[in-house]
Amino acid sequence: MERKEYLNATEAAALLGVRKQTLYAYVSRGLVRSLNDNSARRTRLYLREDLDRIKLKAGARLGHEAVAATAMNLGAPIVPSSITEISADGPLYRNQLAVDLVRQGASFEQTAELLWTGLLHDAPFGWSTVQVLNHPHRLLRTLPSDVAQEQFLEVLALVAQYLAMGRGLLPDRLRSGRTLEAAREVIVTMAGCFGLLSTRARYVPIPTRLTVAEGILHAMGVSADRESVRLLNAVLVLMADHELSPGTLAARVAASAGASLHSCLSAALSASAGTEVARLYDRADRFLYEASSASALLACAEELLAKGMPVPGFDHPVYPKGDPRARCILDLVRQRAGLPRDVRKIISFVDQLAARRGIYARHEIGLIAACRIIGLPPQSPAAIFVMARTAGWVAHIQEQRLSKSLLRPRAKFVG
Repeated sequence: MERKEYLNATEAAALLGVRKQTLYAYVSRGLVRSLNDNSARRTRLYLREDLDRIKLKAGARLGHEAVAATAMNLGAPIVPSSITEISADGPLYRNQLAVDLVRQGASFEQTAELLWTGLLHDAPFGWSTVQVLNHPHRLLRTLPSDVAQEQFLEVLALVAQYLAMGRGLLPDRLRSGRTLEAAREVIVTMAGCFGLLSTRARYVPIPTRLTVAEGILHAMGVSADRESVRLLNAVLVLMADHELSPGTLAARVAASAGASLHSCLSAALSASAGTEVARLYDRADRFLYEASSASALLACAEELLAKGMPVPGFDHPVYPKGDPRARCILDLVRQRAGLPRDVRKIISFVDQLAARRGIYARHEIGLIAACRIIGLPPQSPAAIFVMARTAGWVAHIQEQRLSKSLLRPRAKFVG
């Protein structure tokens, strides 16, 4: 039987071992998200994920083992970091709110350098001096186009390792002090790989005059008009980092073991390619396009909720009052003239579900809507997500190296 994602008050209180009044107090403090069950009984449902987290934290007070166990699932912090803080208004990069960077028109490159160095340069800029020393033409020609598109994130991991081969032996690379130079090369090369997702299905080198956002559109053969570049750049800025996501943790573990930048990025890409990160975009995309109208989508959502299941692409565990990144992207989408019918459907559905149930869109919905209005293929949202997140991974790799600690948690043997 499939695990219920929403519980009624009796079930929720029983799970926590508390009275219903205590459950209601958790809701009022924003610790547990709830929604109307939309039935004649007019009762409320409570998100299982939040309930489980509270139960684990309560168990953590019983001893060190419980604390360690809960820390690995949105629990107590386990890694000190000065890169990104998650607030109710979204992530802050080195104390700069990401949505403010978007409003100020900061470029993705500007944001990446902020994450890497702590310096926010006065004006947006690109990486016009980046030289790709080892273009992966020959490597990528060996891959069937359908495989390259379906397994695009694994392809990016392969490309990262391929670029490492052009930079010499590992000890030499670790001693060179050229980490950021290598990072810029990886990101620019990854932008060229987006050509694999286009009808041309090939790697397209990015001219040095183009920004990363412009380069992605160039590689995909999509019009790089001002509004599309602005929207895509905003998405890249907002997705650049989000603390210890699975990919980030993988990168830090590899860095703590002394791996090269390229190997750390490959680990992060591989961790992000699975069903619980990048494939979330596929599930949300399928859900959004299985119904022809916002009202039909709302009916599908109600059906899922009646079964105690989540709506794909909604309710971020870190943002009980709504994901500020999704809100920022969708606001930019709304500003575009002549929205296509399918994008209008998404916007209407997002608004109706929030008003009716208090369930808010996650960043995946924002990326899907942005990619649709720009005219990018279905694989693009997940690919753009990891492209952006590479900037944050580089910052975490550098920080982990400086800590001089090996990330090696203990396992509790249970037989």
